[in-house]
Amino acid sequence: MTTAETHTFQAETQQLLDLMIHSLYTHKEIFLRELISNSSDALDKRRVEGLTDEGIRSDDDGRILLEVDTDARTLVIDDNGIGMTRDEVIENIGTIARSGTRAFLEQFQESRRGESGSAPELIGQFGVGFYSCFMVADRVVLETKRAGSDEQSVRWESTGDGSYTLEESDRAEVGTRITLHLRALPEEPNDDDKDFTKEWVLRETVKRYSDFVEYPIQLEVERDVPAENEDAEPTKELRLETLNSMKPLWTRPREEITDAEHNEFYKHVARDWNDPLCTIHFRAEGTHEYTALLYVPAKKPFDILDPGQTPSRVSLYVRRVFVMERCEELIPPWLRFVSGLVDSSDLPLNVSRETLQHNRRMEQMRKRVVRKVLDALGSKLEKDRAAYQAFWDDLGFILKEGIYLDEAHREDVAKISLWQTSAQDEPTTLGEYTDRMVPGQAAIYYISGRSRRAAESAPQLEQLKARGIEVLYFTERIDEWAVQRLESFGDHKLISAEASDLELPDEDGDAGSERDKEREARGEELADLFTGVQKALDEHVAKVRLSGRLATSPAMLVADEDGPSQSTVRIMREMGEAAQEPKRVLELNPDHAVLTRLVALYGDGDPSKEFEEYCEILYGQALLAEGSPLPDPTRYATLISEMLVRES
Repeated sequence: MTTAETHTFQAETQQLLDLMIHSLYTHKEIFLRELISNSSDALDKRRVEGLTDEGIRSDDDGRILLEVDTDARTLVIDDNGIGMTRDEVIENIGTIARSGTRAFLEQFQESRRGESGSAPELIGQFGVGFYSCFMVADRVVLETKRAGSDEQSVRWESTGDGSYTLEESDRAEVGTRITLHLRALPEEPNDDDKDFTKEWVLRETVKRYSDFVEYPIQLEVERDVPAENEDAEPTKELRLETLNSMKPLWTRPREEITDAEHNEFYKHVARDWNDPLCTIHFRAEGTHEYTALLYVPAKKPFDILDPGQTPSRVSLYVRRVFVMERCEELIPPWLRFVSGLVDSSDLPLNVSRETLQHNRRMEQMRKRVVRKVLDALGSKLEKDRAAYQAFWDDLGFILKEGIYLDEAHREDVAKISLWQTSAQDEPTTLGEYTDRMVPGQAAIYYISGRSRRAAESAPQLEQLKARGIEVLYFTERIDEWAVQRLESFGDHKLISAEASDLELPDEDGDAGSERDKEREARGEELADLFTGVQKALDEHVAKVRLSGRLATSPAMLVADEDGPSQSTVRIMREMGEAAQEPKRVLELNPDHAVLTRLVALYGDGDPSKEFEEYCEILYGQALLAEGSPLPDPTRYATLISEMLVRES
């Protein structure tokens, strides 16, 4: 046997280990659920890889064995799953939370500044489950051998002090064996200080957290053997007893499954600490039979934005046999936060991903799954608005992708989407918006902005606000893309308040038409002035005209009829795409004193330098009012200073 090698954990890992042992978990028995889940995953992986690799396939049934030694105070979790090579041990066990150790620590430390009890919500999010065993053990030994590999088995050992040893092992069986050297119980134990060498403690913990695991979780127990006759002494024998029912949760009738069982199953499949927002359990019968058990999370999964993750959290089973994890054919990317499984009765066990892509049965299952998820979300929106809004705050931006990506479900997603609005502080649905429309209003108006504050202060909204017309605030990147595809909701078009040809409801009848005619006539009178302003701002402005929607601001910018909106340009730049600043239309307030000043400066049609500078200032003011950056802040500040000196 080779000499043991000692390795040191990374710096953040040492800090994390200390948190794991002293601060992180509030329920110490969770460690057993985490280790059993790891064993179950290893058994799943061996079964799947064994379908195509005889060297990995096992003639023995999968099992998870618990062994205890009361005198030595040890607990063993042993499985005959896929096992690990030396490199896999270093990668998976020697590096804690490799998906984001520093981020985990930052979130944990932030949670400790808030209310107590918030920390456990971080559990299961960063791959730290294995290390929960250090809460109950002061030394952990792991021995493992990889199925289908000629490598010698490996022994990993650590006391949780920031280092571990790695050496060859004499384990001959494929699988993994974890030995926990349990800490001594305190002299005055509390409710959470359980003795995990006791049979009843292990039974209770397995029943609570892992009863649904489909492999037998077995414990060697001592039982009395009745004496053969009255004179003989009773004897004892050791026997293996299975602690879990192993009945897949989704095969049981819905009415027999409790909320607690659903919550625990969700935490197992999603590796989440929180209870789900929605549970969706249905069975399809007929030409194609299958069962689906799906969960919508209440909070955003930590890796939801990880580009390396497959855009699905739904697994495929065939006749209760696990076939494929994260099956993309079962659910669209805009529902990638949904976890669970679909168990088909008539797909072949050796089905390939290429086959699934062209399988009509998969298409039918996908349509039904999407329909059920949308129905569940719609029901939650109607019956528990507060819970739905909390979900929406975390995951609504992903659900909105369905408006852009999925033509078949575009309006369905739009119905359950929430949008910021000028009518109230809380977000609204499009249906609620249309119910509040003012008489004569036919369109749904919106404006885009970097934030709600920036959007609601935009000068483009002044006439809309004056008439009591509600405006939606599009403050997320996805909003601008979504509205490009949505275009209308029911019979109502979605119209941007920044649009060049914006038409408002005519609330004044003939009087409104008369004002339009007067503005048009005055615009013709000032045509030469507008030409002068446009020439002074030729680099930035495509056209100058009088506005019919300004109330207090002197000027504003709107998109040219053929040009992109300012928010679209901003989003493209944030995504790293080259986007030239489009020329826009400058609209002037016909009732503002600034227009009178412009007329005076323009004079007889020979504009002075002061007129051109005044136009620059007016253009900069319009940019600042809508929250856009100035093309040359230094020059703008200089012009303002010079104007102040002249005016004084």
